[in-house]
Amino acid sequence: MRRAPLRARRPAAAHVPPVHPVPLPVALPGRTRVWAASVAENAAAATARRGELDRAESLRAGRFRRFADLDRFLVAHVCLRDVLGTVLETPPGRLVIDREPCTACGGPHGRPYLPGRPVHFSLAHAGDLVLVAVAPVPVGVDVEEIPSDALVRDTMAALHEDERTELLALSRTCRPAAFARCWTRKEAVLKSTGRGLAHGARLPYVGTAAEPPRPPEHQVYDLPTPAGTAGALSLWTG
Repeated sequence: MRRAPLRARRPAAAHVPPVHPVPLPVALPGRTRVWAASVAENAAAATARRGELDRAESLRAGRFRRFADLDRFLVAHVCLRDVLGTVLETPPGRLVIDREPCTACGGPHGRPYLPGRPVHFSLAHAGDLVLVAVAPVPVGVDVEEIPSDALVRDTMAALHEDERTELLALSRTCRPAAFARCWTRKEAVLKSTGRGLAHGARLPYVGTAAEPPRPPEHQVYDLPTPAGTAGALSLWTG
């Protein structure tokens, strides 16, 4: 009896563990959305999906010496790719993320973008929290842990003079939250333009009050982040 030739078995498809970025409950214009993810809850899945990162991301990940920093980086970048992949209906590992020239020095480390894709995005993380923002116009998102009053006093000299005046008028117990509110707004605005902090943090004026002002060419929104943190988003409409 003649035996049929043996055929190599196809390997079973590897299970891809999910990450769980959750939409933030905040009203934003148009198709702008923000997702949040916990580093602790997503670290294992992000580590298993490390192969989805591109060469530049992998090189950056390899430079971390502390596991906490590596976990935060992996969760942030895997969640970013997961969100963008869902929005664009593209496998996360196939997305090509590039960088615009830096507005300060012209180097290849400016605002990230997807070549040929009609979507803008921004990424931020602090402590256990990662934020991913996606919008049809240039967007910046930032999150910070609430600092100590001593750190506020050491850092506030970098702010706009009116923001410094506002902070000094507050009590020591209220000042840290107001500073974090101001700083995240400022970072979000600067990230949306690709400028970053290379030119300092004095401008633009974004205020410290509970309601953000409306700087020219920007729409600024405070975000509902967990206790002990502050978050903000900016849309560049200029």
